[in-house]
Amino acid sequence: MLAKKNKPKVIKKRLQRLLLIIGIAGASTLITIPVLAKYYRPYSLFQPTASRGYPYRNSTRSIAATLAQDTKYANLVHGLKKAGIFDKLKTGRFTVFAPTNAAFHALSADQFKQYSIRENRIKVLNYHIVPGDITNKDVDKGSKITLEGSPIKINPDDNGYVKINNANGKHPSIVTKNGVIVEIDRVLFPN
Repeated sequence: MLAKKNKPKVIKKRLQRLLLIIGIAGASTLITIPVLAKYYRPYSLFQPTASRGYPYRNSTRSIAATLAQDTKYANLVHGLKKAGIFDKLKTGRFTVFAPTNAAFHALSADQFKQYSIRENRIKVLNYHIVPGDITNKDVDKGSKITLEGSPIKINPDDNGYVKINNANGKHPSIVTKNGVIVEIDRVLFPN
């Protein structure tokens, strides 16, 4: 009779132990995913499938619509429209290195004066756009040709981040219906 009364208590204790083990395993998994993502970052900045554990922002809109929607890219969108490049980003497949408003505000007076000239603005903004997707080979090669025609350097640094020329690529990238937007902290100028 005593064995039958203790049976529910034994089952309850085993169930509690099982739930504790599952909880510890789940917490361990959540803690290690960002650590593992560090090792796959150079590729995962451009390719969401390269690091499935790293969060990506997704947009069902085009690159142009996604940039226009986010106010931190207002200066970039304004420049793209003035240069006549904005509509190009509605179709086709591109990787866009998108400087934030803060990056434009950090330009020196001389750099901004040069950027303000229409021909220079077109060159500079086309230098931020790479046709197609950037692949592992491009990151390993260290460069990719931009719409401007000059190569852009893509190099992982010692901390696991990606440098685009002298700018830092920021995680997570935005995956749109026609490409990837990589936020950067500086405006890039072709050589």
